[in-house]
Amino acid sequence: MKKRPMLTPDNAIEKAGNLISHSKRIVAFTGAGISTDSGIPDLSGIDRILKDDPYFTGDVFNLLSSSFATHHPEEFYRLYRKTFFQPNAQPNEAHHFLASLEQTGKLVGIATMNIDWLHQLAGSQTVFEYWGDMHKNHCVYCQRSFDWQIIKEMVLPKCPSCGHVIIPDFVMRNLATYQDAVAAGQALIAQADLLLIVGTKRSPNQFPQKTPKIIINEYPVLSGGNNFLEVNGRASVVFSKINQYLRTI
Repeated sequence: MKKRPMLTPDNAIEKAGNLISHSKRIVAFTGAGISTDSGIPDLSGIDRILKDDPYFTGDVFNLLSSSFATHHPEEFYRLYRKTFFQPNAQPNEAHHFLASLEQTGKLVGIATMNIDWLHQLAGSQTVFEYWGDMHKNHCVYCQRSFDWQIIKEMVLPKCPSCGHVIIPDFVMRNLATYQDAVAAGQALIAQADLLLIVGTKRSPNQFPQKTPKIIINEYPVLSGGNNFLEVNGRASVVFSKINQYLRTI
């Protein structure tokens, strides 16, 4: 296999900036790594939190089981608030950059695996959430829906109508994706002339091979493939540098 040429960090930023500058239908695909600088841990961080917890012996998939949340709601919410549920988190430079790119007409939309709603908070309009978001919650008994305000206000959120526990939709669905959002995201990706793949370990081979890609991760992607530029670093820092470069050209 031919070895990929190594770029200096500055050259990688310049090349990424030039790709963005010359593209007209950019699509972003984002994972947990885009939000770590907003104070929301990624799956590796959550795994460490759970392993360090003296009262919990499971992993992240045990935590996000509807059975666990329904039968052990106090424990579920104690851990949920230590990990996924960070309602005071604010968008970082990466979220704001993508929102501004959409406002200029270059970015046509975002497909995300995140549930934190930070893209929308930054101002992004076209966002397809594969797992929904933390705003969506339901009573396990009567199925009444609730915004996340009730999760903020009650230590153990219970339905005012029937008294049963309320849990997040993505947990109630046992991490099943929303197929309409996935289909919309895939249709969006199919029309892209440049993909920004940010904060996810998903292989570039899982995206259209002919579409140029910029992959932004804190650490290198352990994958083969071609037609992509890899820029390593925290997403907020990388996009801040790209934004600075774009202002000079």
